Amino acid sequence: MAAATGRRAWVAPDAVAVMSPARLAFLASTTGLGALAVHSVVRGEPGVAVIGALSAGWGMLGTTGVFFPWLEMHGRIVCRGPVSRGPAGGARVALTFDDGPHPVTTRQVLEVLASTRHRATFFVLGEKARRHPDVVREIHAGGHTLGVHGDSHDRLHSFRMPWTVRAEIVRATEAVEAAAGVRPRFFRPPLGHTSVTTVRGARRAGVTLIGWSSRGYDGIRRRSPVAVVARVGPTLSAGAIVLLHDAAEHDDFEPASVRALPRLVALLDQRGLTSVGLDTLLGD
Repeated sequence: MAAATGRRAWVAPDAVAVMSPARLAFLASTTGLGALAVHSVVRGEPGVAVIGALSAGWGMLGTTGVFFPWLEMHGRIVCRGPVSRGPAGGARVALTFDDGPHPVTTRQVLEVLASTRHRATFFVLGEKARRHPDVVREIHAGGHTLGVHGDSHDRLHSFRMPWTVRAEIVRATEAVEAAAGVRPRFFRPPLGHTSVTTVRGARRAGVTLIGWSSRGYDGIRRRSPVAVVARVGPTLSAGAIVLLHDAAEHDDFEPASVRALPRLVALLDQRGLTSVGLDTLLGD
């Protein structure tokens, strides 16, 4: 039975789109605040203080959607895959790795996965892909899926305009294509923060926004491998998209998932789960 995460399951692209409750609430509040502002200009009531207080509340609501992408407040984000089984009958998940490539830690992850049936998705940074194109090629040659995490790890990207977001994504996808000959179709924003402009920029770049249903918080310095496994284990079920790291944001420490990966792979095997690339999990 799938672990309860409070996050909506993936829906096929050709299925009828249903807005999330959070998105409906945000759109309703936006419409209501706009109507109230017009009424205030025309009738002089409610006053500026009331409009200001309501605007602050609206801003807080919108910010919540940025920090918690699985709410899908600002647009469509894939945070979980289908629970259907693969051709061989096994249930599937997607292990995903952010912030690489790195010539040491990424290769350690690739080495662990090479002797198993499991494959992963690597959300790489464009600037690192240009520095280490050989590692990008090794990811692709190992049968893994390549996605992008932005060109640089811009922590303020959710404040950027759509054309800036698009340009960042395009630069990153071009770096991957130059290195490995494939153009990524998946994008996970830095920190996962997703605003209206992020969604519009990703749409202009022609990529699918990816979130997660499980994460190990392994990007935190001094996080232990045991803590990563303990965090991911309860949410590791069919359709899960697991957020891990194959490199640190600034390449200044080894993410705990590198050493936790053998135990996570053993856990997948015990539960009859197979990690596949996101293109496979989501039906290409």
